[in-house]
Amino acid sequence: MGKSTGQWTLTLHPSHLALADAPGAQPYIILREQMMKSAILMEGMRTLLIKQPRKINFKLSPESTAALADWIGKSVIAAQYLKQRYAFMLPVAVIWIIGSLPISRSSSGSADALPFDPIGFCLGSTLVITWAWAKWRPNPTLFLVDSIWFLALAVSLVVDVVNGRSKGWLVLVAFMLWLVVSGIKHFRRFRGTSIASQRNK
Repeated sequence: MGKSTGQWTLTLHPSHLALADAPGAQPYIILREQMMKSAILMEGMRTLLIKQPRKINFKLSPESTAALADWIGKSVIAAQYLKQRYAFMLPVAVIWIIGSLPISRSSSGSADALPFDPIGFCLGSTLVITWAWAKWRPNPTLFLVDSIWFLALAVSLVVDVVNGRSKGWLVLVAFMLWLVVSGIKHFRRFRGTSIASQRNK
C-alpha cells in the first residue's frame, strides 16, 4: 500500500496486514478480525490508528485509504459507523423523553407549568426504538432512519428559533444537518450490506 510516516510500511495480506519500521525488519501483524478494534481506519482523515501492540498513526494516500477499506470490507466498516452514530443515542433519547413530559406549576407559583410536548416525546421514543434496532438487528437502513430523525429535529429547532428561542440553537441545527447528509451517504454506500449484531461486543 505504500509508505507511511518515516520508514514504516504497511502491507496487506489475505488474512492480516503487516507493519514494518524498516526494510527487512520483523513486522507487527494485525489480524483481519482485529480491524476496527485494535486498529481503526478513519476514512475521513485518511488515517490508520494502531492501538496495539503500540500506538501509532499512519497517514494514508486516498488510494491507500480506498484499498484498505476494500480489504477490511463493507460489513465491518458499516458496523463501526453505526456503532459510532448510536453510541450516545440512548442517553439523548431518555433526556428528550423526560424533557417532553408535563411539569405542574410549583406550589409557590415561582415556576410556570410546562405542557406535554408530543413532538419531543415522539422524537425521543423513536430514538429509543432505533437504538434497540441498531443494537440487536443492525441494518444499513438505520442510517436513513436516523437521518430522517435528525432532519425532523433540525426542523423542530428552526421552528423554535423562529418563535423566539435563542439563535445559538442554529449551531446545533447545522450539526444535525451534517448528520443528515453523512447518514444518507452511509445508507447509499452500505445499502444491501449485512451487518453483524453488536449486542455481544
